[in-house]
Amino acid sequence: VGSEMCIRDSLTNSGYMSGSPRFALDGNAILFKTERYGMRAHASWGSQEDAMLVFLNQDAYDKYCLSKEDYELRKELEAEQKKAQEKDTAKGKNGKKNTEKAKDNDEASKVKDIVVEPENIEDRIVRLTPNSSDMGSVIISKDGETLYYFAAFEDGYDLWKMDLRKKETK
Repeated sequence: VGSEMCIRDSLTNSGYMSGSPRFALDGNAILFKTERYGMRAHASWGSQEDAMLVFLNQDAYDKYCLSKEDYELRKELEAEQKKAQEKDTAKGKNGKKNTEKAKDNDEASKVKDIVVEPENIEDRIVRLTPNSSDMGSVIISKDGETLYYFAAFEDGYDLWKMDLRKKETK
C-alpha cells in the first residue's frame, strides 16, 4: 500500500454502518456490507443491508464495468497472451526446454502485489445486491462473476445466487 493511504482512511465514506470486509477479485476489491441504502437503525429498530464492492484500482473497476461481450473478448485475449507467454518461457535460448529452475521462477511470478489507487476511490464503489435485506454472510466467486449471500425477506434466511454480469438473481 502506498504512503498516500493509511489503514485509518475510510474506504466507504459513509456515515452509516459498514462491516464484514473481505478481499475479493485477487485483492483488487473489497467486498463489504452496508446500511447505506436500506432501512437504517436510527432508533435501534433494526436495519437492512446491501453487499457492496469498493475497487482498489481503476483497472479492476474498468474490467468489472465491461459488457458481457467485451468481457468475453478480453478473457479470450488474456488467454491467448498467457498461452503465448507460457510457450516463450517453455523454451530456452537454444530452443531447449528449461529445467526445474524455470518452473520455480514461473510459480514465483504468479504472485502479484495489490495495487491501491486511493484517488477517486469513492467513484469506484458499486452496489451489488438489487434490494436491501436482513443479510447474513456474503461472498463473491474468485472470478468475480457470481455473488452468493444469505438474506431474510420474510421467514428465515435463504441462500441467493446472483450473476453479476447479467444482473440475475436466483
